[in-house]
Amino acid sequence: MSAWHRGLIGTLLLLALAQGTGITGGLNRWLTDTHWRWRAQWRPTSFPSDILVIGIDDKTVRQFGRLRYWSRSRYAQLLERLRLARAVGIDVLFTEPDMLDARGDAAFAKALREHGKVALPLHQWKEARPFSGDVQKQTQALLQRFPPTQAAITGQLPVVFSQTLEPPMETLRDAAAAIGYADVNADADGVFRTPTLLKVTSDGVVLPHLSVAVACLAQGISVADAVRALPARLRLGQRDVPLTNGAIWLQPIARRGGGLAAGMGQPVPTVSFVDALNAPLEQFKGKIVLIGETATGTSDIRPNPLDNSLRGVELNAEILANLLFLPPVRPLNTVVQWLLIAMVVGAPLALFSGGSPARATVGVAAVFVLVWGIMEGCFWQGHVLPSWSPVLVGFVGSTLLMGLQRLAQEEAAKRQLRQSFSMYVAPELVEEIVRNPEIVHEEGKRMNVVILFSDVRNFTTYSEHNPPEMVVRQMQEYLNEMTEAVDRHRGAVDKFVGDEVMALFNPFLPDADNMSASAVACALEMLERLRRLNERWAQQSMPSFRIGIGIHAGEAVVGNIGSTRRLQYTALGDTVNLASRLQTATKELDALIVVSDVVKEAAEPLLREVAEFVFWGSISVKGREQPVQVYEVKRKDSLS
Repeated sequence: MSAWHRGLIGTLLLLALAQGTGITGGLNRWLTDTHWRWRAQWRPTSFPSDILVIGIDDKTVRQFGRLRYWSRSRYAQLLERLRLARAVGIDVLFTEPDMLDARGDAAFAKALREHGKVALPLHQWKEARPFSGDVQKQTQALLQRFPPTQAAITGQLPVVFSQTLEPPMETLRDAAAAIGYADVNADADGVFRTPTLLKVTSDGVVLPHLSVAVACLAQGISVADAVRALPARLRLGQRDVPLTNGAIWLQPIARRGGGLAAGMGQPVPTVSFVDALNAPLEQFKGKIVLIGETATGTSDIRPNPLDNSLRGVELNAEILANLLFLPPVRPLNTVVQWLLIAMVVGAPLALFSGGSPARATVGVAAVFVLVWGIMEGCFWQGHVLPSWSPVLVGFVGSTLLMGLQRLAQEEAAKRQLRQSFSMYVAPELVEEIVRNPEIVHEEGKRMNVVILFSDVRNFTTYSEHNPPEMVVRQMQEYLNEMTEAVDRHRGAVDKFVGDEVMALFNPFLPDADNMSASAVACALEMLERLRRLNERWAQQSMPSFRIGIGIHAGEAVVGNIGSTRRLQYTALGDTVNLASRLQTATKELDALIVVSDVVKEAAEPLLREVAEFVFWGSISVKGREQPVQVYEVKRKDSLS
């Protein structure tokens, strides 16, 4: 399995795991809330002045007490002050008769009929309640208030069972202009971002939220006229408000109203209930009014991304603002969202599979910045809400997986280089090869190199007349010293062939370095090291060695050469053959170091203080038409 296959599978598994464990959802909620907070700070949106909350606040509670001690005639008094309002929604449940004032319900019902634009809430239980004949009759009467569902929209809305619905008491239900359910759904963290505004009952009718009922009253249309299918949406005047499974995507702008300290978001315009009873009628003319609890201690807390103490009636005001006044928020198109995810996942898979890590990193970062910029543009310019977290999780997962695999591959390649070339070259040169592996040219390259051959004179006779243990010991000591000499002059030991040593100079180093001089200096050091070895062996009554060294410079093919099962980094070509022939010529010329004229011309300017190049004439080499001029190299301090 290739690296990108492993990266793709690993990234998909990571995305699935993050989704299944809730990491993606939690991260997306946090990122979305952060963007809404930035928008509230940098591009604040004023709360629509046409919406007004009349709050049953602390001031009202101090004067009238808690709601359970109220006569419903107070609502009748308030509706008298609101007769010029465009529409009214009362976010208080009235499922039981007024137990404190026998005339309270009648007065309230009369005020509801006279106003003609008041919506009341119904309650939805979390489980089915006992369904007696009376309850069934009340439920059927309630359902007749709502339009039948369209076949095209049925599958796009959540279903509720009629047995869970509890309407307002009968006299109020019949007097209200509209009814909607009051309950709203929070996200997993308890914050209200996408409240469901439309549901379909098991009896096949469309059930609107209280805010939808109020919006329809304000627009002078029925819920049936507002609900549209394919795709599911609300048509309110000239506005199309998109819904996802019956839910609206809110732009949070609201924070608590009243005389609170400044905070993030815009305060909901609020008037105290007790003050509204005495306010002039003109104050409410043309307003969309919501009435509900805002007092300290209420359990109706509905936090949004800007304010975790927002009251339920204030959240309904925010929903109304999104329905009627604010630019609709839409989720990013699913195809586009998956395309963005594919881009940030695919870029690391493609770029880290080949090419340099640095270029891959830059390319991956550029793709991520591009994709994130597209999402930011959608949010800030188009009120289109992308899913941030799948893009981020996919990018981080794909980049980490491919980066780690690439790192592992590079470490494996470095280990292989170290293992391969530690046998040929000095440790510091090995590290240089590891840092710049392109200098190795493993696939084979024609380049200028210097070849050195050395050979022990009369080795066959020596090995026949001495014990194997001594031969092996002396050869190990000898080859160790020769290898040290090659390493010191940054050469590479190509191979040992019996007593013969082949070394390369220049396969890994810049052409600017004078490798001919390095090879000649190496040969002089090899002779010096052999002299010290012979002295030590003489003290141990062991035979001494004499060697001959041939050096030639020229073009050769360098690279990993061999069979499919066994490769060796070496050089091939006429330059290698000629260097071997010069080593053989040392016997004929009775010289220790013999070099070609090419080597002499390059090395002499640098080594004239320590070495002398003595011309020996020309020798003929098989395969060459012209003879080769050769020189013996002698150390100056050894000349007599």
